[in-house]
Amino acid sequence: MNSQQHEAPRLPVSVVIPTHNRPDKLRRLLSSLQEFNGGVLNTVIIVDDSASPLELESEFPGLSLRHIVSRGRIFISRAKNIGWRAALTDFVYFIDDDNVIAEGTLPLVYEELSNLPRVGAIMPAVLYWNSQNLVWVYATPFLNRRRVLNLVGRNLLRDPSLEGRLLKTDALPNASLVRRQALEEVGGFDERLVVNSSLDFAQRLKSKGWGVYAFTGAHTFHDVDVPGKIGWWASHGTVDPERVRYELRDWFVITKRLHPRDPLFRVRYSVASLRFVLPNLLAYILRGKGRRALLGSLIRGYAEGLMLSSKV
Repeated sequence: MNSQQHEAPRLPVSVVIPTHNRPDKLRRLLSSLQEFNGGVLNTVIIVDDSASPLELESEFPGLSLRHIVSRGRIFISRAKNIGWRAALTDFVYFIDDDNVIAEGTLPLVYEELSNLPRVGAIMPAVLYWNSQNLVWVYATPFLNRRRVLNLVGRNLLRDPSLEGRLLKTDALPNASLVRRQALEEVGGFDERLVVNSSLDFAQRLKSKGWGVYAFTGAHTFHDVDVPGKIGWWASHGTVDPERVRYELRDWFVITKRLHPRDPLFRVRYSVASLRFVLPNLLAYILRGKGRRALLGSLIRGYAEGLMLSSKV
């Protein structure tokens, strides 16, 4: 009997985590992966552009951990591309560093995706970490022909009638398991969308004939402020002014891609963007320590978004 006959089969799932300056949240996520690997987890790849990256390998001996450190800020979309290209598995689970997995998250989503050969990606339902009976989102399908996203279940109590199902989705926020073949076919994430590329990625998968779904029989927990706390809706931006610029810029570019022939785009969506800008500006005033940096980033993102969307 040769040595190859003794080799264990390769576990099918790699996890890719982009991270920036959130060490406590990252540790919480890694702890959950170490505890709930589900018998399918091969490698955890952290792509880290933090100011002071952690030494993590010794902290989590139960994980096969690869820590890729960037010397400069690369943001989320590029970090995801670096991560999946470093993975050696047929399935890649992307998860933001401010999330925590549950006991069945990985095996349940893997079982669904592996049994659906023409599905390219599946996201789990997302609940709040600090209020686990409250839904962050079940799925994000388009609501109508205007291609406005419907955040199914957002900020409502869990609904048994919506759980344990495959639901249509048009974006993949927070976490998703993706088939490597599908990733390679579309070339991964569009790095021109520096922060928010999950909707664009889902649409490009669909354009190639891949199905994209949410499976609400599995869930991840979003480790963010729950509704009710002042400025909860802008917790990312208040601690990361650089990100604010790209969130708004990406929104304009994505929206123009969804509405390429709208002759009133600049007028219509300059006004529509105020639904994001004004509440966030209020949160930055109330909670942000670097108000000047936040305001400058918001203005820059607004101007760049309008300029870039005219070139789409």
